[in-house]
Amino acid sequence: MMTNIPADKCFARSLEDELQIWKFTNSYALLIGRANAEFGPGTYHAKSDGTVWDAIREETPWLDEQKEPGPFVRLRHSPGQFFPRMARPIIGDPHDKFCLVQARLSDCNNEQRYLRNAQTQLEALIADLAATCRVIEPSKDTLEVYGHEIRNLLILAATEVEMHMAGIMVSNGKNEDRKNTTYYVKLAEPLRLRSYSVRFERYPEVPKIKPFAEWCCDKPTASLKWYDAYNAVKHDREGQFKRASLCNAFEAVAACAVLLVAQFGEAGLSDDLECSLTVEGEPWLIEDCYVIPQQSTTWTPINHPDLC
Repeated sequence: MMTNIPADKCFARSLEDELQIWKFTNSYALLIGRANAEFGPGTYHAKSDGTVWDAIREETPWLDEQKEPGPFVRLRHSPGQFFPRMARPIIGDPHDKFCLVQARLSDCNNEQRYLRNAQTQLEALIADLAATCRVIEPSKDTLEVYGHEIRNLLILAATEVEMHMAGIMVSNGKNEDRKNTTYYVKLAEPLRLRSYSVRFERYPEVPKIKPFAEWCCDKPTASLKWYDAYNAVKHDREGQFKRASLCNAFEAVAACAVLLVAQFGEAGLSDDLECSLTVEGEPWLIEDCYVIPQQSTTWTPINHPDLC
């Protein structure tokens, strides 16, 4: 059951060999994970005439010559909160894994089945791309070549992208029947899609691809050149056939790979896929990471507010 739970006042404090998680209330600040935390070492209580920050300033050097929060970073998630099908690093994980939280839950079978099928589909798309590239050597001189098999590949890859996007929206409580880029572009920020780049390892003359780099709300279809081309050649092959280019096919396949990593993190690409392509994104800020559940809390899915 999805719930929209307001975030607690949780902060992270980074040390050389540790990333601490702190809980702040109006009356105290405590270091999560300590025994007898509310009254033991690592807890600061506000006095009747001051705030918690005053107590920290008085008892430690952490805020010397700094305004609050000083070395503390306000986290946007309480321990255990996560957005469905949106992978992020997990604070408190000993391996700091960038992964889909559902993989840790008891009902993960559906997600694992979805991932396995999505990987198989992407492997099939890459195999089709490889077959095309045995006939057309991809280079700056050939990326605008077009043809029937390339058109078919572009359509298949773009519809796979649509499937992923619809699934993410539904997982976050968005169940409207009408699905289009005006609807899907809301995913660009939560998943940080614009930051991802893809390199096809077998084709060194194909430049690094950022399939969502230009995606914007003002032109949600036209700003995705490969997706706009897919729409054109799907509905008007006779008039728009030239847009079924090898370049657009590469970009659509790259978009599928980005969405797998954005949803599933390190587990998104199978070993076979990692031999064919590399997907890279920008590091997440600490405040945007998930926080591993503490003590009696469990992982709790919440709908992303920007999708509601």
